[in-house]
Amino acid sequence: MERSTLKLITLNCWGGRAADKLLPFMAEKGKEIDVFCLQEMFDADQKELDERHPDMPLRGDLYRRVREALPDHFGCFAYFDDNANRMSLAMFIRHGVRVRSIADFIVHRPDHPQETGSAVRSSRKLQHATIALNGRDVTVANYHGLWVNGPKTDNPERMQQGERIRAWLDGVAGPKMICGDFNLLPENASLRTVDAGLRNLVIETGVKSTRTPLYRHYEDPAEPNFADYVIVSPDVEVKDFKVLPDAVSDHAALYLEFA
Repeated sequence: MERSTLKLITLNCWGGRAADKLLPFMAEKGKEIDVFCLQEMFDADQKELDERHPDMPLRGDLYRRVREALPDHFGCFAYFDDNANRMSLAMFIRHGVRVRSIADFIVHRPDHPQETGSAVRSSRKLQHATIALNGRDVTVANYHGLWVNGPKTDNPERMQQGERIRAWLDGVAGPKMICGDFNLLPENASLRTVDAGLRNLVIETGVKSTRTPLYRHYEDPAEPNFADYVIVSPDVEVKDFKVLPDAVSDHAALYLEFA
């Protein structure tokens, strides 16, 4: 049955490092949320993951565990063809929501990829689903931008990512949105490339932080607590938008109800 509004949460799941808090949160929110856009997800061999990140309590079974917490949703993981154990994106959509298509593509492939320890320079994908809503098709994109283990300032790689995403957005007809952990600051030119002519709800509503107290720099006044955004085209009717208070990751969950 087609709904008149849909409720969405986007969240960087921190690789499952707070799974004891995250999984109950997902189970509870699954009662009302129609679409989850999740970043830093794993569907990986735990032994390989532990060898690559020996000092991080990452959960190789995170995708499976979230899927079990959301029995009323179907999941789709954006696997990498060259290594299915890589960190990636996942979407969960409630059964009954009419999904026209769901797919993903690579927006960045580093010259020297590394996924060991805390130094992660990995390929990045954009995952997208087209959903029927109120007699029209709405495209929802899930994205996790490049992290460089340093400041979130513009660089050639981030500018290139922004240009590729913008080119894709310009080719999408009808209402559209992109959400996730962009690893960018509000003033970044690469972010302006993506959100030009669109509504960046985090900036528009004056959000002060998209982090939680689990973030290691949360109390540091010199560290900007921004990374996550929800960006919608003007023809998306925003019913509600807010940052949720639940500390289930070092990122805050962003909530959107739209028509």
